[in-house]
Parts: sequence; structure tokens; C-alpha cells
Amino acid sequence: MMDSSSAVEYIYARTSGMLAKAFVGKRANRLFQAKNLADLWQIVFGTPAPAMPETLLAQSIEKEAENNFLKEYTSLVGSFDRPEPVALQFLRSFDYSNIKKINFALRTGEKNLPDVTDIGRFSQLKYKAWPKIAKMTEEGCFAWVTSVVEAKDVKDFEHKLDAQYVTELWNAVEKTSGEAKPAIEELIKEQLILKNIVWALRLRLYYNMSADDVLPYLAGSGSLPLKKDVLIEPVMKIISKPLDIYSEWQDWNYADLLNPAYDVTSWTIDPRYLQRAANAKIHKMALRMFHRYPCSSAILVPWFMIRQLELDYICTAAEGLRLNVGEEQTKEFAGV
Repeated sequence: MMDSSSAVEYIYARTSGMLAKAFVGKRANRLFQAKNLADLWQIVFGTPAPAMPETLLAQSIEKEAENNFLKEYTSLVGSFDRPEPVALQFLRSFDYSNIKKINFALRTGEKNLPDVTDIGRFSQLKYKAWPKIAKMTEEGCFAWVTSVVEAKDVKDFEHKLDAQYVTELWNAVEKTSGEAKPAIEELIKEQLILKNIVWALRLRLYYNMSADDVLPYLAGSGSLPLKKDVLIEPVMKIISKPLDIYSEWQDWNYADLLNPAYDVTSWTIDPRYLQRAANAKIHKMALRMFHRYPCSSAILVPWFMIRQLELDYICTAAEGLRLNVGEEQTKEFAGV
């Protein structure tokens, strides 16, 4: 375990070396230049690809990349006696994905534990208790999940999980101490607000939901009524705007993240473009924060966010090759 300044300096040097090799920024282009999945495996892992069908190889690339990311991150988190609460909550995001997989598997009658991402001693799920879901969740933040959720209730169940994760993440932000707290708060706040904005726009554009219908599906800090919540209030300013009138959006404080209006008469807001632009913005903020606090355990926060973006790029590149999508189209989808 480490907490001394020399130990933190060692972690900074170690994480800097990892980021130098990461497929983000200009290096991300290498992923999308792969000619096939075997080539992508070689680029990402530096070894020849295993012999297997294309579909399985794509899945293997995604899983191996996730395992490598998780192995590195848990090693870093475990290096500190008292890691940042946000760094721990990031790690537990895998638990939230796993509980959704577990519920689906049990609901559909699967006999075996699904392919979960086990975070070891940091997990709040007891996988050895499978298939007894109440035993698997009896301690920790999922104790309220005591039975299988049926198909008709899955949407509300998964939203409750998502909202709980965001609330716990924001609580972790507020527990942060030290000089890096304002930077952590700014970074996480911006990311969560943008996620809410993109989600609200998707629900309005693709599902024709009204502002009142959208509001319950947003995720806030949990400390205030939804409309006044620090993570939702910015959404309220645009939730009723017309989605096809550019002049209504051009003075918005996130207008630089909007898809271009080459022809204002045919323009419609594009949540996918906004998501990609938001990812790029958060990546830049995380990179600045990483180099700003080299002697703090806070570097684990931006490091996770940067490497998570890399993982998204790898998965998108693998899926693009599996579906035989062109390089430029896949890069556009990834936001590279």
C-alpha cells in the first residue's frame, strides 16, 4: 500500500507510461486503420491473434481489452491505502453492469452465471451464491434487489440502477478532499450533465417523449427535487426547445458541441454527434487534470476516464470490422 509522496510519484510515472501507449488522441487512428480483426488484435495486444471465427474474435478483442483495463486499474486503486472515493465508485460501475446481466440471465432461464466482469475484493456482489439473487446482493448497495425483475419492469429497474450509480458517484465527489477536489467536481459534473442532456435529446427525438415524460428518466445527485438538481437543472433550460430550429440553439452554452448547420432549413439536432463531441470535451478536460495533479491519488480519476474512452474506441473498431463498415464511417461513429 502507498500513500507517501514518493509512492504517488511512482504511480504518476506508471500511469503516464500507460497513457503514452494508450490508443487515444492521434494514436486512436491506428485502431481504425486495421485491415481485419486479426490485424486489430496485433495492434492492440502486440501478439498474433488466436485462431477463431470472426464473431468470436471480435468478442475476444473486446473482452481482453476490458480485462487488461480492469487489471491495470484495480492494481492502481489497490496501491493506495485510501484511494479517492470517486476512483472506487468508477470501479464499481462494473457491478452495475453485472447486476443487469444477472437479472437478464435469471429472467431468461440461464443455468450458468453470465459473463460478468468481476472486480474482485472491490465487488458488492457475491457470485458464489449464484443463482440465488437475494444472497448475491444481500450486502452493499444492491440489497434492495431480492428477486428477478420481469420484462415489463426492466426499463424502470435499470433506470433505478443508473440513477443510484450517479447519486453514489456524486456522493463520492462530495467526499473528496484535498486540492484536486474542485477539478474532480468540475470534471464529473460536466460529464454527468452532458450525459443527461444527450439522453434527454434521444428520448425526445427518437421516442417523441415530452419534457415531463423525460424528466423521470434523468439521473441526479439525489439531494434536491429533479428540476433543481445540480446535474439536471441545465437540461431543464433546453428540454422543451424545438429540435429542428437552429436559431433556438446557437446561443446555448454547449452550442460548440452541436452538429453543424450547413443548411438551417433542414437542420435537426443530432444526439449522436453531440455525444461524440461531449466525449472529446471530457477527454481533454481529463487529460488536463491528469497532468495538473501529478502528486495526488486524484490522478486515478482522469486516468480511468481516458482509458475508458480508449476501451470504447477498441470496441467500436472491432464492431466496425465485424460488420464490414468502412474506416471513415467507423471513425465518425467513434468520434475520432
